[in-house]
Amino acid sequence: MLALAFCWPIVRAPRTTVLFDLGDPLLQTWELAWQRHFLFGGGDFWTGNIFLAARNNFAFTDSLLGYLPFSLIGGDDQAGALLRYNIVFLFASTLAFVGGYWLVRQLGGSWHAAALGAVVFAWAPWRLAHVHHLNLLSTGGIALALYALARGHGFSLRHGFRPELARPGWALAGWLIATWQITIGFATGLPFAYVLGAVGVAIAVAMWRGRSRITRRLVIANGVGVGVFLVITLLMTLPYLRVIDLYKFKRTAEELAVYSPPPQGLITTSHFSWLWSDTALTRWTWEMDPAPWEKWIFPGLVLVMFAVIGLFVSAWPRRTRILLGAGAVLTGILALGTSFFHGTFTYLLLWKFMPGWDALRTPGRLIIWTTLLLILLAAGAVTRLAQVLAENRTVSPVRRRLLALVMVLPALGAALESAPVLPYAHPPEPPAALSEAFAMEPRDGGTLILPIHLTGDSIPMLWSIKEGFPVIANGNTGNYPKSWTELSKISTAFPSPRSIDEMKKYGIRKVVVIRSLLEMPRSAGDKSPTYDKALVRSVKGLPVTRTDLSDVVVFTLH
Repeated sequence: MLALAFCWPIVRAPRTTVLFDLGDPLLQTWELAWQRHFLFGGGDFWTGNIFLAARNNFAFTDSLLGYLPFSLIGGDDQAGALLRYNIVFLFASTLAFVGGYWLVRQLGGSWHAAALGAVVFAWAPWRLAHVHHLNLLSTGGIALALYALARGHGFSLRHGFRPELARPGWALAGWLIATWQITIGFATGLPFAYVLGAVGVAIAVAMWRGRSRITRRLVIANGVGVGVFLVITLLMTLPYLRVIDLYKFKRTAEELAVYSPPPQGLITTSHFSWLWSDTALTRWTWEMDPAPWEKWIFPGLVLVMFAVIGLFVSAWPRRTRILLGAGAVLTGILALGTSFFHGTFTYLLLWKFMPGWDALRTPGRLIIWTTLLLILLAAGAVTRLAQVLAENRTVSPVRRRLLALVMVLPALGAALESAPVLPYAHPPEPPAALSEAFAMEPRDGGTLILPIHLTGDSIPMLWSIKEGFPVIANGNTGNYPKSWTELSKISTAFPSPRSIDEMKKYGIRKVVVIRSLLEMPRSAGDKSPTYDKALVRSVKGLPVTRTDLSDVVVFTLH
């Protein structure tokens, strides 16, 4: 119900609306549609129709492979693809809520504390800045996997590891849920894999110490679960390793510095927050370009307040509180990337020495782990305060229960400061003549759609779904092959002898100019190239045939 209320624009019109903008949401809509195309049509899963079908291009970004079962929802047209994406979006938010709740309950928190954990884990203020990043909002598997592993090994923050309470089935489920989470993508999956490595070591040590009380079933469950996790994780890394080898994609230290949040990012929230919009917490919102949404990492005032209380008043032992507090501080520092004393002895150590870490360019996303540790600290405080109220012997049992209900206020407060006013957009319908343009001869080779643009290419990607995924030169994934970079530069001069020669070199047989995209209003400060001259330049003497259709112009290259 909370997800439906917060995401009302897509609930009201799920077939024609996406939250935020027409960039990443359409990319992820295309990804989910490509999964359906693969499921029912076969072919190479890791090579989509974008970027001229460049090999392994589906691994240019997080694959969202774990959502493959949702391919059964919706059809093969644009409306069906948008419906599928919006359902997955609501599912991801709901799963994060459920995961946060049950993790806190398993670790010993009261239902009041679990409600606070659920709201924050699903709707912390920093998450509002990422409503266009389905892969980042898909964290429910993290909390659920940790919950199942804790339940499977009889672990809680109050009593530690209790082998007599172990449930091997839940232990196995924990590793399998973690495996599913990895298949969503490595933006959140890579840090999670390292956390699971630490969890696995802790489980092994605890089982060795209590080996006289450990059942054979628990050992087998962990062995099978870890084996499945490692095999699937390895298989998931292979296409990404091939991409690095084929295209030499590499993050640089300079790029890392650009995307590192400044210290004030920890107290800066998105202007999408209904409560905090136009307050001191949005003071630096637009002073953090580029990609400012990667730097708004405020975890929430209610959460921080009760986490601080939890350092001193808590249901957890002192040692546990100290470890949780230290972990929250450390991960908060890591989330600042190179902004914290240049990151020399913090984030850069991970970036240089942890395998795979140098593929991550956005340190601020580690705030996920800061938030989770703060949730556990706050849960200890809320649980203890609820216990004190419930144990008050000066009032009747009925009043004690009513007093205990007061501790639901933290969850309500967190929901209030997370309540969003989310922007939304309506993806344009494909031009009426686009199908005719794709059907025109020649049908082999690739098609370049103009304008070609960093984020604007998500629209042609969306339109290609209805057309059966024809090979197009356009694409928007965050990583771009050489073909896209060169074509986007040379296309500003199209049609010209040099641009035509360059396009033919890459196998382009048709160039389709979309009049409606040329006429779309540009935002202030938009310095992207324009392509409107393609419709007024003469093609006389050029190896090109121009065909004017109702709302598109097709150039056939000979």
